[in-house]
Amino acid sequence: MDFNIFKLEYYWYEGEHEETLLGKNIERVKFEKDLVEAKNFAKSLIGKEHKENDYLGKGYSVECLPEYYKQIIWFLIEKKGYTECYFDEDTSYSIDDLTNGKEIQIKKYEKKIKISEL
Repeated sequence: MDFNIFKLEYYWYEGEHEETLLGKNIERVKFEKDLVEAKNFAKSLIGKEHKENDYLGKGYSVECLPEYYKQIIWFLIEKKGYTECYFDEDTSYSIDDLTNGKEIQIKKYEKKIKISEL
């Protein structure tokens, strides 16, 4: 079985957006079951006060989408063993066969932003 990466995200008012990539060696159906379990866990925290050093050590109840989202991510990582993954969109690697199999070349491409004051 392959290591699968799942993307979770939310959009909130005023353009707030967050996304997280989680990976684990499981099938999509199992991920979806874990996600529902994480949702139910986060839902159970809505409106409940937490003491310092309690769940996530944040000392707050779940009252808005960003907090709800963070609880789901926490549950999947800490309780279900998912790994948070990162994707570097600014770097890519190209492998090329320059001479019909006699020479292999690897090129690294990086997006760079140059800012200068005019």
